[in-house]
Amino acid sequence: MEGANLTEATPGRVRSVKKWFIFSYALKFMNFFLKKTRLFQRGYRNANELEVNLMEHTFKDLPIKFNGTCILHLSDLHLQDRENISDYIISLVQGHHVDILVFTGDFSCRGNKKLSDEEIGVRVKNIIDAVKPKIGAFGVLGNHDHASLAAALESNGLKMLINEVVDLNRDGSSIRMIGTDDPHYYYTNDSKIALSSAHEKFSIALVHTPELYDLALFSGVNLYLTGHSHGGQICLPFGIPIFTHLNAGKRFFRGKWSIKEMIGYTSKGAGTIALPVRFNAYGEVTFHYLRTNLAA
Repeated sequence: MEGANLTEATPGRVRSVKKWFIFSYALKFMNFFLKKTRLFQRGYRNANELEVNLMEHTFKDLPIKFNGTCILHLSDLHLQDRENISDYIISLVQGHHVDILVFTGDFSCRGNKKLSDEEIGVRVKNIIDAVKPKIGAFGVLGNHDHASLAAALESNGLKMLINEVVDLNRDGSSIRMIGTDDPHYYYTNDSKIALSSAHEKFSIALVHTPELYDLALFSGVNLYLTGHSHGGQICLPFGIPIFTHLNAGKRFFRGKWSIKEMIGYTSKGAGTIALPVRFNAYGEVTFHYLRTNLAA
């Protein structure tokens, strides 16, 4: 984590805080409504179910040595609120072949002290030990993660990338993994610097939110893995979100998307925030399989 900048310095932070106050009042009303209409238990059951999604992505620039690489993508565990979700994840993914394990932030839940940083680290370690990624496990912080959590996660085997770059090598070929600090509240120019090296080789960006999509595209990122929005968490029929918690890139709030040659995927996350319910937006764990376009 050398050189990491964890300073809270987002230009849009004031706007985000104002939105959060409005959102908090809306949550109180929604909580009251759900309990009065007896929908709360249905939403709670939904929140305790996770989808296992298998995605294939084909790239012309992926080195042939990395053809078939499997990335297990986890996001938004919010272990402070859903501490047992780690055991459920393990039951779903144990035994699958995984080359790279990535976490795109929000291991914790700001303001909830139910679990210490070390206890969160141990639960993440249990996932890493169960998955046994062949190349490694990497993560970035989310807007609910305090800076102190990074050290606890690293001491438990997760390589944290906070505005940092690491190259992954296989049989003489390499690809680049880039991780940024959370851009929703904690954006600094260090994120731009880290992403700027993407054009040098095939690059995967781990960013907590889709909000740096334009910067990643300009920098030459090939695959952008993200989370934060929970897929809306509480959605109207047909998956229409009531809230996305995004200041930019709102159309990328869920699932697979692409801009030109950059492919992105926004996980719906495994946990919940504010209310322990989900409607029309089940949580997920996602296996991404990378393919080389041999015809290119």
